[in-house]
Amino acid sequence: MPNLLTMNLKEHIAQHLLDVHNGNNWTEVNLAQTLKNISWQQAITITPFSPNSIAMLVHHISYWNRAVALRGRGTPPVINKENGMNAPAITSEPEWEALKKDNLISAHELATVIEGYDEGNLFSPILPGHSSAYKNFQGQVEHVHYHLGQILMIKNFLLQSSKKDSRPV
Repeated sequence: MPNLLTMNLKEHIAQHLLDVHNGNNWTEVNLAQTLKNISWQQAITITPFSPNSIAMLVHHISYWNRAVALRGRGTPPVINKENGMNAPAITSEPEWEALKKDNLISAHELATVIEGYDEGNLFSPILPGHSSAYKNFQGQVEHVHYHLGQILMIKNFLLQSSKKDSRPV
């Protein structure tokens, strides 16, 4: 764990991003642990209360980690019409494991961009016509927390549904 007293603001943001993905964040809930015991079949399931599957949300988070990283490198990302909800077809456990691994890779990619960003420009527009780098970077941390909550709700629904399905009638 880094020394929190000697970290600068951008290092704190990068650490918060990694914490929501890997653990040790303020909510005590993280993406990696939440996804750990979800099967590929559960990951692609659409529930009655959300048009998005867990796999779609994981892909969306990775997509936006990379979009914000591109902005941080000075390159405007091209945002697809699906807004990153176009997860690749998952038909096996190895494909699901690859999607989860890619999510962690995307988090580390963005954290590296954040850590290397010129702190003097943190409160300037990240790109012409955009909000500040700080809002983009911190906003992505908040964005991951938001979708982590959705993933937890879908996971809990799926677990409750499977318990109901396994009860004797």
